[in-house]
Amino acid sequence: MSAKVSYRLSLFFGLVVIALTVYSAMQPAVPVCGDLARNYTPIIAFELVRSTADLHAIFGDAPGACRTAIATRMDFINTIDSFVFIPVYGAFLFFFFLARRPSALANLGAALVVVACLADYVENYALFHLSAAPDTPGQWLTLLIWATETKWVGLGIAGALGGLLIFNARNPLTYLALLLCLVGTAASLVSIVHPAMIGPYLSNAIALAWLVFLIVTAAGTVRTIRAAA
Repeated sequence: MSAKVSYRLSLFFGLVVIALTVYSAMQPAVPVCGDLARNYTPIIAFELVRSTADLHAIFGDAPGACRTAIATRMDFINTIDSFVFIPVYGAFLFFFFLARRPSALANLGAALVVVACLADYVENYALFHLSAAPDTPGQWLTLLIWATETKWVGLGIAGALGGLLIFNARNPLTYLALLLCLVGTAASLVSIVHPAMIGPYLSNAIALAWLVFLIVTAAGTVRTIRAAA
């Protein structure tokens, strides 16, 4: 596939990611039944739970109407995530790396994106089971931990690889681009040992690299259009 086609596909899916993000931000706040920190997005907190106490901070300590309501919302969000958001953001990142080929870093980045997306599906599979039984997480919590760490670290490293692909020592702006990409890498690594501390900021940190990729993809698309004119 040519860089021209890859750039255009990446740009299209990147714009869809933005549209989905705006749509998500406009939805009513997810109810919380426990003592989850107010600055912690419930769905991200759910992904990063590491104990029954973490689950209770979201779902409360006992069954009830509140728990049923939040479980329903979480399942809805994860359904949309599985059928829409994962394939869209995966395509955005995958085609971004294809557009930067030929390069070993681009190939590795594309492979990491695929692994991260597959881990995201495993994560959602575990989350569906945990929302149904937050008092007895069992094996699903172990599966979730492995899946979330694989996903977030994979996306974080992919961000660093993308930053390195963009970097040009003669262009000062690429220094800033690389720095922004590395923020997500650092946050994803910290999430392994301190998920509750970095959790409220993790998705935004990863999104910095995605924003850089979108700008580069848009510029690449314009450049290929002008070259063809």
